Amino acid sequence: MEKIYSSIDHYLQEGQRTVLARIIRQSGSAPRSLGTQCLVTEDGVLTGTIGGGRLEHEVLDRAKEVFQDGKSAILSFQMTGDEVAESEMLCGGSVRVYLEPIFPENEMALQLFNQLSTLIDHGHSGTLITRISQGVHATDTTSRMLIGPDNNITGDLAGNPAGDPADLNKGPIPIADIHEATLMETENEGDTYFVEPIRPEDIVVLFGAGHVSRYVAALSETVGFSVVVIDDRKEFANKERFPSAKIVVTPFLASFDQRHINASAYVVIVTRGHTHDHDVLRQVLNHSVAYVGMIGSRRKRNIIYQSLKDDGVLDDQLDQVHSPIGLPIGAQTPEEIAVSIVAELIKVRASRKKPDKE
Repeated sequence: MEKIYSSIDHYLQEGQRTVLARIIRQSGSAPRSLGTQCLVTEDGVLTGTIGGGRLEHEVLDRAKEVFQDGKSAILSFQMTGDEVAESEMLCGGSVRVYLEPIFPENEMALQLFNQLSTLIDHGHSGTLITRISQGVHATDTTSRMLIGPDNNITGDLAGNPAGDPADLNKGPIPIADIHEATLMETENEGDTYFVEPIRPEDIVVLFGAGHVSRYVAALSETVGFSVVVIDDRKEFANKERFPSAKIVVTPFLASFDQRHINASAYVVIVTRGHTHDHDVLRQVLNHSVAYVGMIGSRRKRNIIYQSLKDDGVLDDQLDQVHSPIGLPIGAQTPEEIAVSIVAELIKVRASRKKPDKE
């Protein structure tokens, strides 16, 4: 989801029109959650997927009409038995998709999606509220609202479901209590809104570009993480070894000036030596992150921990570190160690997405 919103901002800044297709209602069993979305450009480039098959084909066809008349559309789709077998989205039932034109002619859209992209880049959370209605024109400036940190508001909604923007949690819709994508109807008949909690992109930050990191990067990307690889050796940190990751060739400590470490960062410390591990961990502990793990034996960990405590690091801070890193599955080879690490990342990510962890 977050990558698509960043893509929208990019296209808008380039002056390009897009159509966002978002699943707003479904019945039957569905492996993917409500709010699954894809983005269509005028030349037919598709980013993301809402399940493939005839569903996605019809979305692409309908998107052409949305580009032509500049008006939103609601597509209802009933899955047949054959389509269920071919689709990766639904196990059965029906789905409703909202096609939303997002054009650079709308100054409010430019502002809102740029703010949304910035919010995500900085590791902050928020809530995007979209008015759902057939025929909303792309130039309508009252169809979206972004609630950012400290209840900062970007955009406006006709029939604002939150009531007074200064007091968002009163009125018919308790926005603060929503922790997953939700289609809501207000007390005002006919007013329907799609509410999406926006979470920062989950990013694995790998300190060290050795053998273990290669496998951690590949597995992490497979399960939905973005990856940043940091090392001071370009013969290790390069696109040949990490084709999909963001590569940062710099001394480890210098990388902390480049804002890779934020509240959505999963920091994996697998450098080539104890000194580097010590120094990186010392710096990471000054930041709020989703996860931090350090490779090595318990003996190595205890030596580093004692040195950090001598420097004033508290036990409570060290208790947050996963070391030895990874789930205890008896891993020996770099590939197996990577599996244990990524399994631990998945476990932590899942726990953070529970409502009581918000």
